[in-house]
Amino acid sequence: MFRLQYIYYLLMLACFIRSLFYIKFYRVRLLALLLLISVITEIMVEICIYKKMNYYIFYHFFNICEYTFITLILYDCIPYHPVKKAMQISIPVFAAISVLITLNLQDVLKLPSISNSIEGLLVITWCLTTMWSIEPIDERSIFRRSSFWIALAFFVYFIGTLPFNAIYNSMMAVKSMKISTRVNFSIINSIGNYGLYILLLIGLSQYRWKKSIQPLS
Repeated sequence: MFRLQYIYYLLMLACFIRSLFYIKFYRVRLLALLLLISVITEIMVEICIYKKMNYYIFYHFFNICEYTFITLILYDCIPYHPVKKAMQISIPVFAAISVLITLNLQDVLKLPSISNSIEGLLVITWCLTTMWSIEPIDERSIFRRSSFWIALAFFVYFIGTLPFNAIYNSMMAVKSMKISTRVNFSIINSIGNYGLYILLLIGLSQYRWKKSIQPLS
């Protein structure tokens, strides 16, 4: 299972390095910060695994950071003001709800599956809105637009991992299912991350065209 994780760690690092080539773009700066936080979080998790310590606490904090940055990235892609306003409001609301869930429903020793589920549903909504709102403003097809690939990347990840992650803690509570649950968790989330970072790399590659064509989305 560790090999699966190491592959997506490499893809994550490749994404971060690639983002530095286009750091002058606001959307890419946000993505680069998210990727940097992701790299740091995974390093801390690996240290905890090595020391046989519980590491779920990092994901409780990471969820809030992740949702904030993904929402701001997609916010920059959406032209609809009512939706943008809803996205702005959702950031502090989600943060507050996540903290309350951690304090009252799911402590830091468990995967924050409730917060994950709420985050996933919101991000999927923003991704669908982003892809729906892309308009043909020049000769390029939708497949040459960074906003499409970035939204598709987050959509694929959350649509693929949300169902299993939502029931992860319930399955871990059944002793006979612990091993299979951990194995399936590793496989599903690794594959989801493969899709996420490969699609993000494709999205970042579209910024090559931004040097000669303005304005782009």
